[in-house]
Amino acid sequence: MESLYELRCIKCKAKFDESVEYTNCLKCGCPLEVVFDYDKLAERINIHALKSMPIKATKYVDFYPIRDKRKTVSLDEGGTPLYHCKNLGKKLGLNNLYVKHEGMNPTGAFKDRGTMVEITKALELNKKAVVVASSGNMAASVSAYCAKSNLPAYVLVPQGTPIGKLAQTLAYGARIIQVRGTYDVAATLTREVSEKHDFYLAGDYAYRLEGQKSQGFEMIEQLNWEAPDKVFVPIGCGTNSSAIWKGFKEYNWLGLTDTLPQLVGVQASGASPVVDSFNKGMDYVEPINNPSTVSGAICVGNPLDGLKVLNALRESKGYAIKVDDDTTLENEKLLARTESLFVEPASATNLAALRQMMDDGKIDKDEKIVLVLTGLGLKDPVSALKVLYSPPIVEPTFSEVERYLDYGFYDVVASKSEEKKVLFKKKPSVAELLKIIKHEFNSSLSDDDISVCNDMIEEFLNKGKEILKGDLQLILEKAIRQSTLSGKEKVLSVVDFSVKAGKHEKSIGTAVIIYKGIETKTEAEGVGPVDSVINAIKKAVSNNGLKFHLVDYEVGIAEGGTEASTNVKMTLEDDNKNKVIAMGTSPDIITASVDAFEEGFNLLYLKNKKAR
Repeated sequence: MESLYELRCIKCKAKFDESVEYTNCLKCGCPLEVVFDYDKLAERINIHALKSMPIKATKYVDFYPIRDKRKTVSLDEGGTPLYHCKNLGKKLGLNNLYVKHEGMNPTGAFKDRGTMVEITKALELNKKAVVVASSGNMAASVSAYCAKSNLPAYVLVPQGTPIGKLAQTLAYGARIIQVRGTYDVAATLTREVSEKHDFYLAGDYAYRLEGQKSQGFEMIEQLNWEAPDKVFVPIGCGTNSSAIWKGFKEYNWLGLTDTLPQLVGVQASGASPVVDSFNKGMDYVEPINNPSTVSGAICVGNPLDGLKVLNALRESKGYAIKVDDDTTLENEKLLARTESLFVEPASATNLAALRQMMDDGKIDKDEKIVLVLTGLGLKDPVSALKVLYSPPIVEPTFSEVERYLDYGFYDVVASKSEEKKVLFKKKPSVAELLKIIKHEFNSSLSDDDISVCNDMIEEFLNKGKEILKGDLQLILEKAIRQSTLSGKEKVLSVVDFSVKAGKHEKSIGTAVIIYKGIETKTEAEGVGPVDSVINAIKKAVSNNGLKFHLVDYEVGIAEGGTEASTNVKMTLEDDNKNKVIAMGTSPDIITASVDAFEEGFNLLYLKNKKAR
């Protein structure tokens, strides 16, 4: 080999000049890899310096295919902590459980290690812009390093990418295009853009793998220069798993560790082409169409580095495990509650897979195990909320706070896996309802709360909606909030409403209300059904002297079909800057909105009454 490294196809072994091609083989289409002349690499490595320098990604610059070190673009990535999970380990019966927290990188994900090398290569190759396809993490990472390098970044992401990741990417100044399709579709389009405009094509290609292998180096150093027994890594495109394995092999080749770990590759059940192909003994990865999983970071149906990760798993005599989304979200919560580690769903697949292997008897309690946590939970907080409760809103009095503490309701909520559990299809007796609430939520309600809860259950059932556990959770939250208003304090009650709506005309809403003991019927127009009914109610209370505005309106819909429950959050504010947040719950969005408005108005009226 004439130089320090070559680019070769992993299958047909064809060699390529990096100025011509650095991603995929032009002959067979398979991924390229960086192949080092390890004798020359050894001449570059100062073992004494390696063992004495602080851990961070740039410490390993001699291991990277970078020709001009002066062009290295770094945001001080790497050097992420390796935590010994004592609480979680004790709960699971494991003595040596660790996590490598890659969410502590500059943009909150492991991608920064590879991006450091990729954007450095973009500068070495004199590229004037960068284009990348991403499911979120890489978009944020590439955009950050491009901003540092004054390179324009063009990013294609699948429609529906978590807003936390898009917000980061937009903040770094990238040009984002959302594609109505999967990550694989976006990746194909970026290649076309790169070829036509001569942009640097960033992604899960050869150079990225070289940067990400430093995770393997760091794990060995952080474990006192010993390799772990098993390393669990989520698989999306397969690049990171392959990279970590290459890092372990290179340190082993240098004699810096005597052993190599088993690699455990983890995928979601709805996006598991590598796991399925590995477990079938195939020597290629069979793509799947329309991958689907809550773990957006690994929602890949045709992984670019599928062959590489298959080879890594087999070389390491490892395992490939797939886990369902419900289990993933429950384990995301478990990590947070035992070790204070809030991670994105893809990271939690590791813990789910570990527990699955424990159930199958494939884990020894004394093995040294590392779970690679690829990204922060703040990258995708919406998914976490699917298994977390809605925080209560109370009046600023000790008695109200104490009441919620007594309920203990916030300790036990409907999990993702149980939220669709049918609790009852017909109205239960009070005794039956109390028993169900105690059993499912470990909570006891007052007579007033139960009364409100009963009325809401009847409304759900009258609309033809059976009560699921997730529905009852929302009903309980609403009932507890609503019971803060006594009958005397509740000046507004909506008796009924109706709507006349059409596709090409304004909606007309009619509302029958009782305001201060007097029943009134009003009618008003609106831009839609909800707006027209709310306008009709506002019209009926417009002469009360209370001037207020609806300043925010949010609608949350439970997963499911058209019969799914709706949870509305509404913020009202008066001219004195008093602000209240109210909620409504129903299978019907208009009913949920009306309930929220009614609650909000009564709370706002009460605040003004107390101020007088």
